[in-house]
Amino acid sequence: MPRSRSFMFVLLALGLASTGCYSPNHQPVIIAGPRPLGSPSTPGGLKFEEGTVIQLQLEVTDQDNDEIFYRWRQVPENPAGAFSDANIATPTWTVPSPPEDPKEAIHLYVEVEDGNGGVLLGQSPAIYVLPKQ
Repeated sequence: MPRSRSFMFVLLALGLASTGCYSPNHQPVIIAGPRPLGSPSTPGGLKFEEGTVIQLQLEVTDQDNDEIFYRWRQVPENPAGAFSDANIATPTWTVPSPPEDPKEAIHLYVEVEDGNGGVLLGQSPAIYVLPKQ
């Protein structure tokens, strides 16, 4: 076989072999949370006094065993609570002062990404802030 044909054969063989080895990425799955640890599942949301430090719960699995990345945020952003570290699975969050409208709920969102294109968004139950007594 001439050199150019054998080179083409090797390229084709490599191309065919690589398509058979590809397996699709599976998206991460949230098993528990995101929610304050130990909080009851009650309709109508959760109530916490301003200044309370809450441990957040989040359990995630990834079928491909990919490394998982986290990004927590609060909506609305103001009045701002404080995450101990917004880039870990289970940070603490300090409850902010109450919003101007006491009926306005705060939600905590976490974006979970596996670094291979799998992304999902989790949302906490509604959180209502009570003024400090």
